[in-house]
Amino acid sequence: MEKDGVRRLMGDMAPIDPGVGLLVTSSLFVWLSRRLPGTAAAYVAMRDEVDVANLFDRLPGWRWVLPRVEGDRSLTFRDRDVPREVHEWGMEQPVDRGEVVPISQLDVILVPGVAFDRSGARLGRGAGYYDRVLSERRSDSTAVGVTVEERVLGSVPVADHDEVVDLLATESGVRECSPRS
Repeated sequence: MEKDGVRRLMGDMAPIDPGVGLLVTSSLFVWLSRRLPGTAAAYVAMRDEVDVANLFDRLPGWRWVLPRVEGDRSLTFRDRDVPREVHEWGMEQPVDRGEVVPISQLDVILVPGVAFDRSGARLGRGAGYYDRVLSERRSDSTAVGVTVEERVLGSVPVADHDEVVDLLATESGVRECSPRS
């Protein structure tokens, strides 16, 4: 199936159940608690994404930053306490104020997606924002795909420019991605 077909299929699914989302963030909490605090990029969830906001207060030693879509089609990251606005595509993002946190300072990147597969391949919304961020990250940073099991498919279509995540966090736990066959 082509990318747009998978996006349509996933778009027909019900919004993520908040109870299942809490199981996902509980898994992330345990995983993050075992690491030294650093800077973590999160996101403000849309209806088809796991809401990770409860991690902010549960892990106060971490510096939490959120993405902002810039006019040049890049993502920048700002501290989560920066006031927010609604982007034209409907997601909340920090206003254009305050320090921009460079991608090189991100230790953990929580990555939403329309669908993932067990090899870490990710299908996003089609603009390539997270592919560019993941291609620029430090080699010792960790990219975690955040989703629910019903959105982990046998495989997702990928192109040469598509970047993969290192780990998947679902209601079943946080696990390493398997090599692509």
